[in-house]
Amino acid sequence: MSTIIDDNYMKEEKIQIILKKIGLNDLEITCFKALLEKSPMKASEISKKFSIPKATVLVALYKMSDELGIIKRTKKKNSFLFLVDDVYDLINLLKRKEEALAVNRKEIEDSLPELRALQNFDIKKPKVYYYEGKEGIRQAYEQMLTEADHFLGYGSNEDDDKYLPELFPNYYDRRVQKKISVTAIIPALPFNIKETLKNETKHLRKTHLIPAEWNYPIQINTYKIPLLFVHMKKVLR
Repeated sequence: MSTIIDDNYMKEEKIQIILKKIGLNDLEITCFKALLEKSPMKASEISKKFSIPKATVLVALYKMSDELGIIKRTKKKNSFLFLVDDVYDLINLLKRKEEALAVNRKEIEDSLPELRALQNFDIKKPKVYYYEGKEGIRQAYEQMLTEADHFLGYGSNEDDDKYLPELFPNYYDRRVQKKISVTAIIPALPFNIKETLKNETKHLRKTHLIPAEWNYPIQINTYKIPLLFVHMKKVLR
C-alpha cells in the first residue's frame, strides 16, 4: 500500500513540475489538476473543494481558457463549465510561446543597429562586475560564450554537475558549438578523471590533473586577460 501512495505522490510532484515549467502559477495548477480529475466543473465546485474564493478561481480559469487555451469553457443553462478537453493543448501553448519568442528575437535583432547608435561609447565602463547566486553565475558563463575564444580555468567538473545541473553539461556542448577551447586545471577526483577521459576531445579541452587533496570549492575562469571572474561554489551548498 505504501508503494502505491509513494507512486501517486511522485506522479503528483511530476505533474506539478511540468505545469510550473509551462508557466502556470500555483492556483492555475490547482485548478488544472482538479479539471484533470473531473471535467467539466463549475468554478463554484473548485472554489468549494479547495476553499478558495470563487472570484479568484474564475480569474485562473478564464486565463487558462481564454488566454492560454489549455482548457475549454462551455455553458449549461446559466452557468459556465470548464473542462480539460485535450492535454495536447499544453503542447500547442508551448508552440505558440516559441513562435512568439522567435518573432520577438527577430525584432530585437533587427533593432540592434539602432540601439547601438544610441549607445554612448564615451562612458567609462567599470572593469569589475559582480554576480550573485545561481542566476549570477549563469550570467557570467553566458558572458564567456559571447566574449571568449579560449579560456583558462580551475575548477571541478563534479561541482559543475552537482551544483549547477540546470547549466551543465549542456553548457559544454554550446561552448563547443562556438569553438571556444579550454585549458583546465582540475583536481583528480574520481568523477573528474572519468569525465576527462570520456570527453576531453569532445569538449575541446586540454586538462592538467592535480592531486585530489588540492581540491578547493572555488572556480576561476580567465579569458582575454586581464578579464577575470571568480565565484565560490560554497554559497550553493
